[in-house]
Amino acid sequence: MNSGLNIFAGIWDFRVLCHQILRYRLMKKFYRDNFIDPSTRGEWFAVICCIAMIAGLFFSRAVLSGSMILLLLNALFSKSRLENIRAWGHDPFSWFCLSFFFVYLLSGIWSDNKEFWWAGVVNKLPFVILPFSMCSVPFLKIKYQRVIIGALLLMQSGIIANSIFQLIIHKEFYLQGYHVSQPLPTTKYGDHIRFSLSLVLSVLMCFYLLFDQAERPLKRIWKVLLGICVLIFVLYIHVLAAKTGLVCLYLMGTLYAFIRLLRYNKIMALILPVLIVILPVFSYYVIPTFRTKVDYVVYEINKTVSEQKYDYTLSDAGRMITYDIGLRSIARHPLMGVGAGDLMDEMRKGYRKYYPEVSAEQQYGPINQFLYTALCVGIPLSLSLLGMTCFAFAGRGRLKGYLVLTALLMFVSIMVESMLELQFGVFTYLFFILFWKYVLKDNTGKTSGIHIS
Repeated sequence: MNSGLNIFAGIWDFRVLCHQILRYRLMKKFYRDNFIDPSTRGEWFAVICCIAMIAGLFFSRAVLSGSMILLLLNALFSKSRLENIRAWGHDPFSWFCLSFFFVYLLSGIWSDNKEFWWAGVVNKLPFVILPFSMCSVPFLKIKYQRVIIGALLLMQSGIIANSIFQLIIHKEFYLQGYHVSQPLPTTKYGDHIRFSLSLVLSVLMCFYLLFDQAERPLKRIWKVLLGICVLIFVLYIHVLAAKTGLVCLYLMGTLYAFIRLLRYNKIMALILPVLIVILPVFSYYVIPTFRTKVDYVVYEINKTVSEQKYDYTLSDAGRMITYDIGLRSIARHPLMGVGAGDLMDEMRKGYRKYYPEVSAEQQYGPINQFLYTALCVGIPLSLSLLGMTCFAFAGRGRLKGYLVLTALLMFVSIMVESMLELQFGVFTYLFFILFWKYVLKDNTGKTSGIHIS
């Protein structure tokens, strides 16, 4: 009996040894093929920088800035730097990004508050850096696309898990917080609006992996995991209940379903968007945070209508106050604005004159990117923002629908937020648009993609 067990143990030990040797050889081969080869080493470095930038978006400003600089250096000193420069120079979107940066830089001439002006200029440096540096990321290779998207999904899933855990253990605290527009914890800096938007854009990326990679289709297990990820993200967007994220989710879901089904079943193309619209009704009765947010918005509207004035203590009323003051100021300074450095000084004057009851802590710039830019640099120079927004839609190939939908969601976001005045907003805007622009590069095959002509 003992001899039999010894023989079995010996065979098992030999099997384990063979497995370890095979595993070592496979890992060695992977390392040799991907990292020792100079060409793939540069590609992996660019991909790691890209993942680090995403991590910086959620967890650290310093990591975001540092990895952006490293990616720039990689693009400048790689063997394909001339190709990167040509790709950057031939893209009108990149030129409008550059012009958007320079109009803010130029406004320093007529800005008195140089410190505030310089802070705004530094925040917009990614408009110079990212369109060029992201040329060095090998987005055309499917394996790198999957690595980047996978890393993004993992980080977002971790944040969601922590957010839900906090909601479970402090349920009453957060449900009460939604009555005064206090959201759940999300990223390190609490930027729940950008995080909600990033989840919607990640859902679109999941659709791309699930439905539009016919050349190298995913294994069944990965498709199941991606499907679960989409379901979790959609549910969490309703739990978080950020209005920008919800609007973008329903807009993206409706258009994607309509465009995709229109080519196969016109009846379903009309029915499915209707079913998507029913989703918020279902969510209202099932998800407490979503219901609280809806009730809060209805309360805001009723209060504003009944009192015929904006109550600055309410979030959307505070937004409308910034529009009112911003439009009045633009009317006084239509050609050159007030300068990027003096925008808040001009807004404070408007608050003192028209809304003196608003405390200094609740005074903001126009919460609309077009109004914010026009007040900074004037209407003529703010056309650079309009041009950048329009050329964000420009793409070619069978998958350009993904770029168009992403650009549309970004347009909606900058209409209701001045997101390009924030470091995380700038990166979110540029990363997702540039991702699709470089994925679409030379992608002109005719297979089943979402087409927008």
